[in-house]
Amino acid sequence: MITNNEGLNYGFSKRENIWREASVLFTVLLFSYAAISKLINYEQARNQMLNQVFPRDFAMLLTWAVPSVELITVLCLSFNRTVIVGLWFSLTLMISFTIYIILGLLHAFSRIPCSCGGILENMGWQTHLFFNAACILIIITGLILSIKERRIGDTR
Repeated sequence: MITNNEGLNYGFSKRENIWREASVLFTVLLFSYAAISKLINYEQARNQMLNQVFPRDFAMLLTWAVPSVELITVLCLSFNRTVIVGLWFSLTLMISFTIYIILGLLHAFSRIPCSCGGILENMGWQTHLFFNAACILIIITGLILSIKERRIGDTR
């Protein structure tokens, strides 16, 4: 990658670099926290997942699949070569979680128990929806800027 004398990519401003790095760091922290809290509090996470509207076998699969995918996402975000893939995973996860919240708010399910842990478990559903929307915007920002940086690096 070609850089100027300040170590920044040509055509990629310092502000854009800060925003990109901050959005990736935020996403790493978000999914690390989410995955680790599910694994540390496995029994609680399993019980919360079994309390969802999903069939039992699917809920049991999700109990391991969700934190596993979250950790894979964090790994992808941790390396420059795979950061864009990690941001796409992050965006897909957040959109999926947000669709579930929206369906719950629209009363598509008979009940909508929260299976979020830590600081998120005390949020109401509307607050959770706004939190997810903000996270999606942060992830999209990081994705756009990472793609832009990659294109600039590829053209040099």
